[in-house]
Amino acid sequence: MDLKLIVPQKEDLWFKKKLKEDPDTMDYNRGYDLNFAGYNRTDGTIQTDLRELENVWAEKWIGNEPTNFYYFIKNNDTFIGEIYAKLDKIKNSYEIGIVIKGEHRGRGYATPAIKLLCEELKAKGIKKLYHKLPASRKSAIKADINNGFIIKKENIDGMSKFGKTEKLVYLEKEL
Repeated sequence: MDLKLIVPQKEDLWFKKKLKEDPDTMDYNRGYDLNFAGYNRTDGTIQTDLRELENVWAEKWIGNEPTNFYYFIKNNDTFIGEIYAKLDKIKNSYEIGIVIKGEHRGRGYATPAIKLLCEELKAKGIKKLYHKLPASRKSAIKADINNGFIIKKENIDGMSKFGKTEKLVYLEKEL
């Protein structure tokens, strides 16, 4: 495994579009009561305009915004997912998120990708991270714990998914 994080260039954003539009990848997103353009509640996908990604989204995430850090995860020359951290000003902490493309899940990529993200953020002077996850996402919680995240709260009410309130786990890490 030769895992690395790369800051995407605009010409790489086809992969972001592919992630969002792939039902196998977005299955974790199914059933939420979300109300925005392109979201398909049945399969969790989000239809995305590539030009919007290249202009609006790219400026926020890979442009000049110093409070958001976004990377594609690559193994050798293969794009396998995305990982990010965004500033939560209220908590004075950075929320992380990771999505591994459906076809690459279960191969042990999440733990080393989170480790790489933590190293990148620490080098940038970031001090505190958190991650909110549905309690049902056991392997994602394990990847965080393997990277030194500590469960701070459990059974937190989350969003409505298929008409039921989802329970969340809140984890934190000091860098």
